[in-house]
Parts: sequence; C-alpha cells; structure tokens
Amino acid sequence: MYPLTKLDCNAETKPGPKRTIREQLRYVSKDGKCHVNLCNVSERGRYLSDIFTSFVDLQYRWFLFVFMMCYIVTWFLFAGLYYMTAALRGELGQPFENLEANAGDQKPCYFGLDGFISALLFSVETQRTIGYGSRTVSPSCYEGVLLVMMQCIVGSMIDALMVGCMFVKISRPKKRAETLLFSRTCVIAHRDDQLCLMFRLGDLRESHMVDAKVRAKLIKSRQTAEGEFLPLEQTEIDLGYETGSDRLFLVEPQVIQHNIDTKSPLWELGPDQLRRQQFEIIVILEGIVEATGMMCQAKTSYIETEIEWGARFEPCMTLEKGSFKVDLRRFHSTYQVPLPNCSASQAHQLLAKAQSHKLYRDWETWDSDGRCELSGQQCGPVLCLHYKSFEVLLWKQS
Repeated sequence: MYPLTKLDCNAETKPGPKRTIREQLRYVSKDGKCHVNLCNVSERGRYLSDIFTSFVDLQYRWFLFVFMMCYIVTWFLFAGLYYMTAALRGELGQPFENLEANAGDQKPCYFGLDGFISALLFSVETQRTIGYGSRTVSPSCYEGVLLVMMQCIVGSMIDALMVGCMFVKISRPKKRAETLLFSRTCVIAHRDDQLCLMFRLGDLRESHMVDAKVRAKLIKSRQTAEGEFLPLEQTEIDLGYETGSDRLFLVEPQVIQHNIDTKSPLWELGPDQLRRQQFEIIVILEGIVEATGMMCQAKTSYIETEIEWGARFEPCMTLEKGSFKVDLRRFHSTYQVPLPNCSASQAHQLLAKAQSHKLYRDWETWDSDGRCELSGQQCGPVLCLHYKSFEVLLWKQS
C-alpha cells in the first residue's frame, strides 16, 4: 500500500554552515528600550500642551538643567524689573539719606538698591524668602510692592511645579523594572504532551508586584495577498488569557508557557524554519508596585537565534529547612531534551495520517514488528507510530 519509507522526526539535523546573527536592530532591546525614532514631526506644539509629561520624560541632565533655569530666569527677570524701576526714579548710585532728603513728598522706592547686583540679590532674597533686612521695598512705592507680590506668586507656582515634577521623576516605577528578570532565551519542548514555547520570569525584590500580568506579541514582516508589505506586523501570542495563566503571583521564578496549537503563529515553524525566519517575540510584564501603587511595565525580546529547540529550564528552587530557596545562578540555565526536528503542524499531520489508516487500531499498542501488544496478534508490518517521540514508520504492506 505504501512504498518503503521511513520518516524519523528524531533524526539529528546535520550541522550546516555557521549562521551569523543578523545585524539589524531589534524592535525592542533586551532591557526593554524600543528602537523607534520619530522624525519629521511637524506639530511639535502638541508637546507643550502636555508640558508636565514632556518635562518628566526628560533625561536627568536636561531635567536638572531646566530645573535650575526656571529659577535663574525668574531671578534675573525680576532683578531687571527692580533695576529698571529704580533707574526710572533716579535712585541708583545715591545713598539713601540723599534720596530721602531730596525726595520731598515722594518717598524712595527701594532701600539698599544701588546697582544690578544688589537688585539681583534683592530678587533672590524675595523669591526664596531669605529676608536679610538690608534691602527692602518702601510701602509708599506701589510699583515696587506690586512687583514683590508678582514675584511671590510666580515663585510659589514654580516651587509647586518643580517639587511635583521632581517627586514624580524620582518615584517613577521605571527603575522598578530593572529588578524584574527575564530569561536570556526561550525554549521549546513538550509539556503534558503539548509542544510549548517557554520562558522564565523572576522578581529580585521582597516587595512583590501586585496583580502582575504577562503578554507576548510576535513581530514579523510579511506581504499580503494584494502585495502590500507589512514591515512590523504584530500577532498576539496566547499565554493563557482564557484560563487565567497570564495572571501571576510572582513570588518565585515562574516558567511561562505558550501552547503551540493551530491558533499559534509558531504552528508551522520547526527548527529549520526557525533558523531561516526573521522575527521577534516581545514579552511585556505589567503590575502594580506595592510600595507606591504605580503601574510598572517591563519588556524584553527574543529573536530567532535566542530560541532553543528541544530544551527545558533547570529547576532553581529547592526546599531547605522549612523554606523554599531560589538559586538565581540557575535562572538562565537550560538542558537538552529529546524533541523531533519537525514543526507541530507536521507532527499533527503525521498523527492524523496514521490514525486514518484502515488497519490502524490503537497507535500506542503497536510495536516496531507490527504486533499488537494487547492481543498479541501478528497483523503485519503495516504501520508503526510512536506518538511520544513523533517517530513515524510507513512500511510496505506484505
């Protein structure tokens, strides 16, 4: 019925020429930075409409620079106004006794203001409420009183804005993501007779993430049936959304699995296809920081060269003296396991072909000689299927 054929998915792949890791940039780096740069932005005024977020998003060196410039600019601005007011009234460069003697009914506006430096010191003392007492404004000088009131209001607004921005900048949960660990590689192996893609997550802090959730996406370029090129198409990778497996209690390192079924984007990919394809798997871990109540997000990525076919993660947790001990030295360690060199789709087709054979009865009971282990009857070397190892032998019927 069938020609003499042997399809062995367990056969080792012959080593080919050494592949060089692709030089192109990642969509997301291993530490979670997105390599996307916006250019030719015409409406930059939109950033000013949300100036608080724009200010908080600045790097620390620019943040501190703007922080200092906000105060320095206001000091010099009001110093110039004080100096100009005193110059228009002719009070610069004269002792206070002469001003009071020559003023008549008009009282002097400023006490101890004889130049721009003294005006600058008066501006700093007023805004920072230092109050040395040597430089003051006269209560009979309405324009001077008005300037002092304006500077106090502007200074209070700047203080509120700067303190708020500094607090948000320091307490942002971005640094919390640095204590969340992702395994360096993904592994593909069987778990409960199901081919799975697995990676490991961990948390270094004793204060745990609240309501932690994990999700993953596959980034891959493709061309549509109409010829349209999609450079970065995003496909969702199911990590157990319907069963709740994507919601984690991240106290100890956990291995997250994705079942490679017919709905999986990895259904058609075997080890050979993995070596030829170019794609990227983005993993996103989100949770609430227990100490601050803010949402934290950590990201990483895996390219095709960082997926180990036929491997599992080494156990890193043991029970010692009534408590669980986690050895983080084994967090990234893997070990090899037997796995056929064919995709989940190919293995499914081989199994379906074997089960549809007329003389096929129980795929787990046939040995390599074609003898049924249940009845002991010699049925002829028709078909031998070892499902656990996906090894299929198709023999010519005698």
